[in-house]
Amino acid sequence: MRQLPTANVRHDRHLAPVASIGRSRADLQPVPQIGPRSSAQIFADGERARFECDALLASRPDMLLIGSPEEVAALDARIELARIRTLQANTQHAAALAAETEAKAAHEAEQKRRKDLHRRAVKASAEVEKLAAEYITEAQRLVPLLERIRERAALIEAANFALPEGADPVPPGEPRCSWNGRSDQPHSSIASRVKLPALGTDAGYIWGEVAPIHGRIIHEPH
Repeated sequence: MRQLPTANVRHDRHLAPVASIGRSRADLQPVPQIGPRSSAQIFADGERARFECDALLASRPDMLLIGSPEEVAALDARIELARIRTLQANTQHAAALAAETEAKAAHEAEQKRRKDLHRRAVKASAEVEKLAAEYITEAQRLVPLLERIRERAALIEAANFALPEGADPVPPGEPRCSWNGRSDQPHSSIASRVKLPALGTDAGYIWGEVAPIHGRIIHEPH
């Protein structure tokens, strides 16, 4: 598309400070934008376009009087372009305002959701503190039970290791458990599988042996 000529001051013909073929005033040129524009930026662009249009219209009577037909046509083209830019800015400004209003409402709704979630989390934290204390009590209460199961499991294992002639293996007394569901593997007692960790960093276990980890203190069950 052929670029329309721009107008500038033409003092030798005593025209209003806008009209002549050549470079346009820098303050009347649209400012190139990078990325999305805010409603305030669009409004400012619209104001610049409107001021340019008003200035060009003010210069038209002098141009009709002393300008050439080509210069009048060029001025009219600039006036029409400024009008279009003004109309575009008005339309874009309304759309930007609507988008910003929607974005603000979405942001406020999200912040409300986060604040509500935070409030509930603070309450949950206080509840977990109480529940953790209950866990310690319940875990310690299970220790004697697990000790009894472990003692009896050891007794059963010893008996099955040295069965008398003609005797069947003694059942474990609890549902059979073996790794990966394979029946050819030895039964694993619940007492050897339960892990009851104590609270705190490197606090060890209230019950359950764990594999040694480099740099970590292991607390044997007692």
